[in-house]
Amino acid sequence: MDWLPTLERVQPWHWWVLGAGLLILEVLAPGIFFVWLALAAFMLGLIVFVLPVPVALQLLLFAGLSVAAVLVGRRYVNRLVLGGSEGDDMNLGAGRLVGRTVTVTTAIHNGVGRVRVGDSDWRATGPDTPVGANVLIVDADGTTLIVREINGTWV
Repeated sequence: MDWLPTLERVQPWHWWVLGAGLLILEVLAPGIFFVWLALAAFMLGLIVFVLPVPVALQLLLFAGLSVAAVLVGRRYVNRLVLGGSEGDDMNLGAGRLVGRTVTVTTAIHNGVGRVRVGDSDWRATGPDTPVGANVLIVDADGTTLIVREINGTWV
């Protein structure tokens, strides 16, 4: 147990080195997890630099800061990286368009035509509809959109 006395002399740079090591581990390991632990280590290094904190309290602070950093970090990553409807709809394919109102660009004749979604045209099936009419996307079958008239009339 020769290492026990050295625990009494934990310096801020020890935490900063741990934080740097965790950042290196983040680069080598997939996912976004170790970066939050590294952030906790860097923050604790700053705290120890400013305040004389006993080692036992440093370890408790590191555990608490790590948990807090992971929870806040997960919320941050979910909102910014995966955020909005794009992250929620990423694997839905054409199904992500259900509920949108679009314009017919090639008349739907005999149940088949084309509609404008954003800056591209999509194949659409539904009741016969003239060019320029607005329709509602109600479903998707692969890359074919299934549309219907809005409120029983063409808008």
